[in-house]
Amino acid sequence: MPTRLVVLVLAAIATPSFAQFSTLVQFGYGNGLTPNPLTLGADGNFYGTTQYGGASELGTFFKMTPSGTLTTIYSFPFTPFLAGGADPNTPLVQAADGTFYGAACCGGNVFWGGTIFRITPAGAYTKLYSVGATYQSPGTPTAGLTLTGDGNFYGTTVNGGTSARGTVFKMTPEGTVTILHNFNGADGQGPNAKLIQASDGNLYGTAGVSTPAYPGQTNFAAFFRISASGTFNVVYAFPLSNAPTSNLTLASDGNFYGTTTGGDFFKIDLGGTLTSVATHTLLAGTGAVALIQGRDGNFYGTSTTGGDTGRGMIFRITPQGTVATLYSFCEQTDCPDSWYPTSLLQAPDGSLVGTTDPPGADVIGSIFRLQLPSATCNATAPPEISSVESASAYGGYSYFASGSWLEIKGTNLADPSDPRLTAATNPGQWTASDFSGANAPLSLDGNSVSIGGLPAYVSYISTSQLNVQAPENPGPGAISVTATNCIGTSAPYTFVKQTLAPGLLAPANYSANGTQYLVATFASDGAYVLSAALGASFGLATRPATPGQLIVAYGVGFGDVRPAIPPGVIVSQSNTLVNPVTFQFGSASATVSYAGLAAGYIGLYEFFITVPVGLADGDYPVIVMQNGNNLPQAAYLSIQN
Repeated sequence: MPTRLVVLVLAAIATPSFAQFSTLVQFGYGNGLTPNPLTLGADGNFYGTTQYGGASELGTFFKMTPSGTLTTIYSFPFTPFLAGGADPNTPLVQAADGTFYGAACCGGNVFWGGTIFRITPAGAYTKLYSVGATYQSPGTPTAGLTLTGDGNFYGTTVNGGTSARGTVFKMTPEGTVTILHNFNGADGQGPNAKLIQASDGNLYGTAGVSTPAYPGQTNFAAFFRISASGTFNVVYAFPLSNAPTSNLTLASDGNFYGTTTGGDFFKIDLGGTLTSVATHTLLAGTGAVALIQGRDGNFYGTSTTGGDTGRGMIFRITPQGTVATLYSFCEQTDCPDSWYPTSLLQAPDGSLVGTTDPPGADVIGSIFRLQLPSATCNATAPPEISSVESASAYGGYSYFASGSWLEIKGTNLADPSDPRLTAATNPGQWTASDFSGANAPLSLDGNSVSIGGLPAYVSYISTSQLNVQAPENPGPGAISVTATNCIGTSAPYTFVKQTLAPGLLAPANYSANGTQYLVATFASDGAYVLSAALGASFGLATRPATPGQLIVAYGVGFGDVRPAIPPGVIVSQSNTLVNPVTFQFGSASATVSYAGLAAGYIGLYEFFITVPVGLADGDYPVIVMQNGNNLPQAAYLSIQN
């Protein structure tokens, strides 16, 4: 399986010239002031809120088309006494039913308490939760909500809680709030970034400067992890002298990336191991940075300072650490609406779209676009999923489990012009360069899959099929699956998750005369187990098994192992199935000497089986049982004495 040599490079700064910058929207008192970060809706339009302006000057909810036509859908009203909320101050998140959820810093029970709300694309508004009038739980949310695979929303507040230093909370879609963690200063305070759910199912975030809690540190910024049940840990403590300036973004290799006040571009894994990829004076001392990973694998960001004029910039960082300034703000005559960038996202057409909020300007805020010359997209529409099944060669079931391999079929699943699809070797498949060490990629060339709100591991892409490994999902139950190409994201497809979904390798083309044979090999030399005549018809050198010989069968979906090995990781150690299996050849029980994940592979189980003695010549059904249930496969193995 692929491996990758990771080399950290301190690369030189390049500064290409880009002229594809345009202002799409200029905000003013009529259509809103101080835009919050945008959200790309499922319909391909952009949605967002402004903190001020509108009919009552208390903020707006708007829609913007890809070409920049803005429609104010809802203005937050003053009466009755701001009871529904005022001054929205977070990005929106869209649920599967199309409804948006967000937060406002004011209104609710009292003027400055704050609210959490939902609103439909048509503007039907509902207040879900009101924050109290004092520093009580949960405080004021400012970073935005995160929707996870369990159907709940998670967020942080910069104040409130038992120590008035902020909280992490969970909210149901109907507005029931539960406090998961109260920051106390020793573990951080004032969490200041939107939570991100990683492949392990946990949520990660950052908290601000705190009191000393680690030897040798006077102050630190916390990178923390919290589970859905509230188990909290500080994963890494950044010294205040070199604290993160950007949000931390979860990249396709499963690691988080960010920048620091000292100009470091770093990555940090889920266990807290931090690596400085490169250090650049261009990034040192810059203002708040918005950082994302583009579909081309590079990282893109904005800063409120820096650039040629000191009024902000858009920059690119390669995964190896090469930094380039793509655009310096205030290079044109309409400076008031085009400086102090505050957010960034990548549009379906590959361009970068973001917001500005220049302090003290007459026109307060704008939405801009920067078209990247290298960004190409020849897909004609978002993906459409027509079917999902567990890997067909291993049973092709209509259900899956954590770690299962899935085949997603449909249309527009990838850009037809993607050179990966016509590669001379293994077209459409991942390569060694797509891996980060032992970690499989979460996307290939901008094509990704979400299963229950978590990213899957993508091994193969084509316009009509994607092969992915499912992440660790909650369940069992109905799970939403979506696919994303360079145009947009598909409608959700519902697939059923079970605790286990075991299947043995027995592809349809490994059959003859109405008999489906199991793919197995001899442990001694790796030759295939099958009668010589049938093997020749398949174009393989084979021989049947002899009673007493050790053979190896292969499978997927057999569940957890000890020690634990999560999906998406190349296996490098021996392990044992948590839920053991038994094998029979006909009515004769076989001895299984090893049952676990295969070393050097991802999600592939192997079973070392001794063929029972005393069997006569012939084809025998292989009967496998796990947790008291027989595998729903009919596969045979050839025996000859």
